[in-house]
Amino acid sequence: MWIAGANLTTYGVEHVPKNEPVIFIANHCSHLDIGVLCRSLPVNLHFIGKKELMWLPIVGWYMFVAGHIFIDRRNKRKAVESLKKAALKIKNGKSVAIYPEGTRSKTGELAEFKKGAFHLALDAGVSIVPVHIKGTHSLWPTQSNKITPGDVTVRVGKPIDSSKYTKRTIKEFVAEAKTAIQEMGKE
Repeated sequence: MWIAGANLTTYGVEHVPKNEPVIFIANHCSHLDIGVLCRSLPVNLHFIGKKELMWLPIVGWYMFVAGHIFIDRRNKRKAVESLKKAALKIKNGKSVAIYPEGTRSKTGELAEFKKGAFHLALDAGVSIVPVHIKGTHSLWPTQSNKITPGDVTVRVGKPIDSSKYTKRTIKEFVAEAKTAIQEMGKE
């Protein structure tokens, strides 16, 4: 973050549960988002990312060694196995971070959410904490190699209790979380 020249401001850290694991979900606009979440959230995070990240020099290697979880998005059976591993980590007290859009936004706008994070929350019996990241798309856009210094704002929302939902009402769970992130983006 320092090398990128990101001036980071975080709001809502008081919403982060201290004594229980949760799943953090955030919008995804830049390679900087991983560092932003690590710096903003006062917990040790395990990320869930696409398996292709494993082969990135330094970042991918770090993720592999540190026990982060990779998902093969092209193979549904393997993706489900990865989510089961993530549920086990969560049940063992680890908080997990997921970008439910599945990939970085090319425009900076919020895209449709995939349901994996929400199935994971139901399976692990934990809350989802919505997070909005603003500014990283301007600093390092998706299809650019140029990093421009600037301001980044992170807003952490209140946890959303997964016990209010079931597999049948998962669309409503997704909608509540997405709306929370959209509303934080307006602040």
